[in-house]
Amino acid sequence: IRGSLDSVTEFLSIVIAAAVVNNLVLVQFLGVTAFYSASSRLQNSLEIALLTAAVLVTASLLNLLLTNYVLSPLDLMFLQLICFVAVSGSITVLILHWLREKFPVSLRRLHLHLLLVGGNSAVIGISIINTRNGLGLIENIANSIGAALGFALVLIAFAALRQRLDTADVPQPFRGPAIHLISAGIIAMCFLGF
Repeated sequence: IRGSLDSVTEFLSIVIAAAVVNNLVLVQFLGVTAFYSASSRLQNSLEIALLTAAVLVTASLLNLLLTNYVLSPLDLMFLQLICFVAVSGSITVLILHWLREKFPVSLRRLHLHLLLVGGNSAVIGISIINTRNGLGLIENIANSIGAALGFALVLIAFAALRQRLDTADVPQPFRGPAIHLISAGIIAMCFLGF
């Protein structure tokens, strides 16, 4: 029983560390463009966060298997980035095909953002981080889930903040992107405190 509790505790600590302490957007600066462009509306950010989480976790797992069983044994590690982009792009296309049938309105409204998820630096970056750190399968899954949760947390929170800032009494020179970037910088400093 103690061994299983220790493994669950380790799994949860990796998830929390990836979500908060090593946040992809605010600490490692991966996926910043998706973070800023997709956080204009709360509904858009929820949909992008869900899609990114699905692609991020799936791509990270497949990329780990690809690295351990194909690229590394065949000494083809120089193709790692190209393979990672191809895997994440393929997963995104498969998910978009499924979304076309189930949620056509969301797909039309967010078409460009959804296509960019496959090449999102957060999705590809977490795969590179996991393989370079030599994480095993369980640690890879935990780190990927934590990274996806952290990305979703920041994206949704920033979308809510942007909605409040749009109706707030902000001085004229700071309205628009200026106050958004200042707010993102303050949030990033808060996350660095963890």
